[in-house]
Amino acid sequence: SGSTRASCVVMAAPPQKKQRTDSSGWCISPSQAAELQQWGKWCLKLLIGNNAAGVLLGKGGSTLKELETTTGCLVKLSSSNHFYPGSAPNRVAAIAGTEESVEAMLGHIVGACAEAERQMAEREGRPQEERAILHVVLPNTACGIVIGKSGSMQKELQEKTGIGIKISPHGENFVPGERLAMLQGPTSAVLAAVSMVCHLVQRDETLAQYLETGADGAGYQVNMPPPAMGAASAWQPVQPPPSSAIRPRIVPRPVAAGAWQQPAAAGTASFGAAAGGDLDCTILFEVSDAEASHIIGKGGSFLQSVCQQTGAKVQLSKRGEQLTPGSSARSVTVSGPMSCVHAAHAMVLRRAAEVQTMS
Repeated sequence: SGSTRASCVVMAAPPQKKQRTDSSGWCISPSQAAELQQWGKWCLKLLIGNNAAGVLLGKGGSTLKELETTTGCLVKLSSSNHFYPGSAPNRVAAIAGTEESVEAMLGHIVGACAEAERQMAEREGRPQEERAILHVVLPNTACGIVIGKSGSMQKELQEKTGIGIKISPHGENFVPGERLAMLQGPTSAVLAAVSMVCHLVQRDETLAQYLETGADGAGYQVNMPPPAMGAASAWQPVQPPPSSAIRPRIVPRPVAAGAWQQPAAAGTASFGAAAGGDLDCTILFEVSDAEASHIIGKGGSFLQSVCQQTGAKVQLSKRGEQLTPGSSARSVTVSGPMSCVHAAHAMVLRRAAEVQTMS
């Protein structure tokens, strides 16, 4: 097929201070992981959205510093441009301490996630509900504990908390050796669920070895199983997705008056947001029919996950509704605030690239 044209609109904005960027390629560096391991026997690795991270940090990081002082729990939060591999814009929050301090900090983290959800609902004009969403990062061994024999423990957790714990399929996570458990629902139920999961996974003696985490887009991924405690982890380059028929066409459009604009969270740089708000845009590109099916996922699960995690709207054309005449490819439309669109676009491209390795 022929090439596509890209157009963009440059919006004037006040001069911005140059952001400090960490090029180390780590969400949680080896030295940070070692500090967490020495801080306390209890530990947990979570993924929270960029907005929730801003709420947790507070202005200049003051809120988090106060929470660490009052709870006694140590928290290492990945920077605003470092996301867990394959899950942008989710940042890594690794915590460690005593049982009591970790429990207390989990309450504050879930509260920050709920506040971020409330703020987003308010800006989008949706009904505001006491809801939260976060992910627990589980080594395969810990995941087996949470699932239990024939799924018995996972079922028990659902019965006790009232929410389902969705665990990513074995071997499908971007980081080998780890799986993600998504907790979503009423704030109190999410807190109960993450607390129960936290208690369960402390039985896994290898848990602390997985605190060290590389960043998305840094060209590396963890090569598990991990080495012995204290040893350096082995890393291997990640091959970029193949440049098949995926060619984006960006179609910016002005933000309508009163439309939601992603603000900069207090004390942090907003994910991709320009001063005064995020420019709305739409990206159109094509994927094969096989890639489209994989992007949608079983029962639409992956597509729903992309929309929930990024805040962007992702739509795929039906079979026979081609973007390019005479082509069998299907079109993908990603729309919303530019930062959300870019995050969703990256997730969809990675998902499509998986089809190449499966064939």
